[in-house]
Amino acid sequence: MKIKRILIMGAAGRDFHNFNLCYRNNPDCEVVAFTAAQIPFIEKRTYPASLAGHFYPKGIPIYPEDDLENLIKSARIDEVIFSYSDVSHDYVMERASLCAALGADFVLLGAEKTMLKSAKPVISVCAVRTGCGKSGVTLLIAKQLTNAGHKVVVIRHPMPYGNIESARVQRFQSVDDLQTGKCTIEEMEEYEHLIECG
Repeated sequence: MKIKRILIMGAAGRDFHNFNLCYRNNPDCEVVAFTAAQIPFIEKRTYPASLAGHFYPKGIPIYPEDDLENLIKSARIDEVIFSYSDVSHDYVMERASLCAALGADFVLLGAEKTMLKSAKPVISVCAVRTGCGKSGVTLLIAKQLTNAGHKVVVIRHPMPYGNIESARVQRFQSVDDLQTGKCTIEEMEEYEHLIECG
């Protein structure tokens, strides 16, 4: 069976998550590259080998999304996995049309394939874009559940502004941990109010 050559389009968040859940240990696929949009300075870096797994001893290169057409052609991509949000339906469909015209399948992964497994009840806070108020809603839900006597843990993917490898797992129990973890201002804004609420 031919190994599928995969390119994952993303913004340094859901793309890495989807890779880890669906492709990292999949011998039937080779993720040739990620493309990056929205996050400054993430392109022209490499998703580290230590996170990518044993099929990727050199890691996986991250290219600017502007290189999509050239990458599909030059790397003989079979499937493009679209793995980010904050864009319009028109934008997604334009990318789908481009991929199809170049001979690559365009894939949107379903929820079941990309959800973390949990033995505990989970509440997911989602939105179509950054700035919709996910943090505030998360805080409200966490407070209400804590006040009802439940133990609450908030999980989110690390933000890849700094060293991706050093951010593989982050745990913040105090505001001082944010400094120790070398968090950016964006990360501190995200986590600080949750830490202060316990």
